[in-house]
Amino acid sequence: MNTMFYKMNPFKSISVFVIAILLITNQSFAQMSKFKNKLGKKWSYIEGTQSAVNDTNRVYYLVANQYPNGLRVNNFNKMEPYYNHDSEFIHAQIPANKVYDLNKNIEGPNFFISKTEVSNKEYNAFVIDCIKKWMQTNKKEITSKYKWNSPEYILAVEQWLSVNNDSTPMMMTDNLKPASNWAELQPRNLNWSKIKFKGIPIYPNTLCWNTDFQKMNNNPMSQLYFSHPAYQNFPVVGVSQKQALLYCRWLTENQSEDLTIDNTSIYFSLPNEHDWEAAASVIAKHPSKKSSGSPVFHNYIRNASGCYIANVLPNNNQYSSDGAIYSTTVESYLPNDAGCYNMQGNVAEWTSTEMGFRTGEATDEGFIIKGGAWNLPEAACTIGSRTVLKADESNSFIGFRVAAYSMKKFRRTITPEF
Repeated sequence: MNTMFYKMNPFKSISVFVIAILLITNQSFAQMSKFKNKLGKKWSYIEGTQSAVNDTNRVYYLVANQYPNGLRVNNFNKMEPYYNHDSEFIHAQIPANKVYDLNKNIEGPNFFISKTEVSNKEYNAFVIDCIKKWMQTNKKEITSKYKWNSPEYILAVEQWLSVNNDSTPMMMTDNLKPASNWAELQPRNLNWSKIKFKGIPIYPNTLCWNTDFQKMNNNPMSQLYFSHPAYQNFPVVGVSQKQALLYCRWLTENQSEDLTIDNTSIYFSLPNEHDWEAAASVIAKHPSKKSSGSPVFHNYIRNASGCYIANVLPNNNQYSSDGAIYSTTVESYLPNDAGCYNMQGNVAEWTSTEMGFRTGEATDEGFIIKGGAWNLPEAACTIGSRTVLKADESNSFIGFRVAAYSMKKFRRTITPEF
């Protein structure tokens, strides 16, 4: 049986540069509301004290591609006595009182969280910024003379990405004319790993659609999902936990100056597991008619009429019966009481909580992933479910959303030497 174990290190995944200059503060709602006006409508304010997930009834599942039959979902630990086989797990219906300890709350910081998963469009802005900065440093004659969308600019980028890191030309799979626009360029077989932030490659692993589902023809998804305009509002996938954190750091560096009030700033990061669960479990005092309601009081995936309110793998294994075949747009279905979309289903989401895991005799470390996804059954998409993946791995059904925390600026005390 596979088992997991905690190895908590709450600061390990937070960028060192943040810790060096900032100190966490827990602002009141009045103080945080000032930031809300600056952050805008795409963010939800979360009071950290929320209903507690009952740890004795958590669902653990393991996603692995090395199994000969492809995707495998394993439930184990405390849920094993309830569902002993994969088939029972796939058809499991888990009521709220099996997930929450309704007599217990967990306290945490007040923070903001993005109402949606990070979209291809939003992550593409990160990629574009990294390309522009490389070009400005290495191709000044191009950037000073030509605009971003010009064929000359695009050709210079293509020539850069057509060469491997050891300066050898790449083996092109097809004989194509130079790309004249970005839509032509992005599906091409180029060395996208050369696009870096802080020295680390940040381009999504677009081939994950093929490696995750080797028996299916997902070439169109590999070529178009991240780059085609039709998918710009779909959640970005193929992004590792390290890349998700780099996106958060880029967001912080590019917006932090505009988000400082009274010597207190906002910084962006992945939510830890507690904060993610707090955002997913909000009970609104005055629920909106457009809300799916709090999952604390219902079974998460369907409303009272039996209609799906999340993008999951239905019990009948017919992907389209919930309204989507793969992932779908980040504002699909009804939001929860906090105003957040797709906290269950669509794509699973990285957190900053580290967790050790053991498979057979091997022991390794990874980070907790929450929320389940479009290709996982309902039991894997409840608030209490979790799995773990290494920080540098990625696949076609894991994305992320961003949390925003308030931090008090401070200066180091320097003792002069005499």
